[in-house]
Amino acid sequence: MDMTCPVCALGESSFFKRIDGYDYMQCGTCGSLHIDRPTLDEIDAGKSPRLYDEGYWREELRSAADRSGGESLVRSAEAIFYTRRPVRRFLDIGTGPGYLLDQLAKQFPRHADMFHGVELFPPDERSQHPNYHVGEIGDLQDIFDAGVCVEVVEHLTPRMLNGLARGLAKVSALGSLWLFNTGMPDLVLNQDPGYLDPLHRGHIVSYGLKGLIHIFEPHGFRVSAVPGKNYAFIAEFQPTDAAPDFEYRIYHPLPENKALLDESGLMYQAAAESARASFFHEQYLARTRWALELQQQREPYLKRWFRKLPAPAQTAARRLRNHWQTLQTDRKRPTPNGKH
Repeated sequence: MDMTCPVCALGESSFFKRIDGYDYMQCGTCGSLHIDRPTLDEIDAGKSPRLYDEGYWREELRSAADRSGGESLVRSAEAIFYTRRPVRRFLDIGTGPGYLLDQLAKQFPRHADMFHGVELFPPDERSQHPNYHVGEIGDLQDIFDAGVCVEVVEHLTPRMLNGLARGLAKVSALGSLWLFNTGMPDLVLNQDPGYLDPLHRGHIVSYGLKGLIHIFEPHGFRVSAVPGKNYAFIAEFQPTDAAPDFEYRIYHPLPENKALLDESGLMYQAAAESARASFFHEQYLARTRWALELQQQREPYLKRWFRKLPAPAQTAARRLRNHWQTLQTDRKRPTPNGKH
């Protein structure tokens, strides 16, 4: 079997886990997790482990309805919040039943016509919004400033995702921003081991950032991780600025886009708070890693220094350490009335 990674085409993939009878592999270069290559080839040829039939849509409609009023709405607000050009036309890629399209029109009634959705395989039950489009992204006639793609990428083979990127480039304005919500390898490995699911949810690939860059960059996109979100990345089409400074974008959103989000105060607040929370969570994790690495580097020197101390000083140091550990334990222990 060809072990070349089908995502980045640079590294080799090795066995990761067997899930529901299918082998999943992990690339040692880009980190992507993917179903085995023969199955990917079969999916590209039209044979999928998960049939996207009425049963699939029955399950998906419930999930889509929940997401549309929650996380999908927040991701849409964040996409507008991060974009460095005025957003006057917005696209939901793989809109499914179009519930998010309806929610956006509801949140922004004065601009309901700026929101669009596109779906290649629409369910029978779907939005009646006039901007619900059936077909391929590249067949759309409009040019868009921003958009989202929520819980879609993990269903696509690398070849399919490459086609999506190619079509997206055709409808992207210069500097447009696209926010993709999908479980990336860090989420799968450390938080949600059940995310890869070939038979029920149809999740066949968890794309690593290096793999995504390999797919999107040739089509004119700059791909960046979203700080603190191991379930999202952004792709910007032919941006004119340097690499994105997320802290600057958080505190200096484009005035036109802030004004749009302010029309629905909830949307602006959700975007700003979500962006800030994940950004500072990433900063906290980075500083924690730095502190732990520094402590690990210092440990041998501290031990050598401790052994050079006179015996009475060593005894005093041990007592002080034990006392400190007792204090920390007491602080964590609940008081009789349940309060700390």
